[in-house]
Amino acid sequence: MKNTRLSRRMFMGTSLALGAGVLFYFNKSTDNTKFYANDMQIILHTSYHLFPVSKIGPGAIDLHISSFLADSFKDKRLLKEDKNYFLKGAFWLEESAFEEYDKSFLNLSSQEKEKLLQDIARHRWGENFIYTTLNYILEALLCSPVYGSNPDALGWKWLEHNPGFPQPQNIEDIHYEV
Repeated sequence: MKNTRLSRRMFMGTSLALGAGVLFYFNKSTDNTKFYANDMQIILHTSYHLFPVSKIGPGAIDLHISSFLADSFKDKRLLKEDKNYFLKGAFWLEESAFEEYDKSFLNLSSQEKEKLLQDIARHRWGENFIYTTLNYILEALLCSPVYGSNPDALGWKWLEHNPGFPQPQNIEDIHYEV
């Protein structure tokens, strides 16, 4: 009589192969699965739209908003709840873009982005998301270049702003009270 017992190794291998096959089959189907963009990409593109480069002044790109946001999100003093709510706002904006236009916020035209931002501003979460995004842009515009944005004091020069002295010379000079 043959031993028909299934070994653990054989069971795991068969399960893995079967599972991969099922996933491959369902991934080939034509379902309407939406692949959302990274929340930080949405925040950056929202910043670029809300504060564009123009003839009269710098835009969010010029201010290096991406490095400012990256540094801000690493700051332990930023409340986890605030950070998570801001990221959820980006997710909800992306979700709204798919609901309204069936494509990512990143792929919308400037006019579509504007209309969508005006639409979400009617909701509390949308208003808070736009307000928070603008707040970060203004911080990037006015902060010391040591913090990774406002290169060569571009924002200060544009606004003819005197930042006061003394200014930190490098990031290591900054000591926070805990």
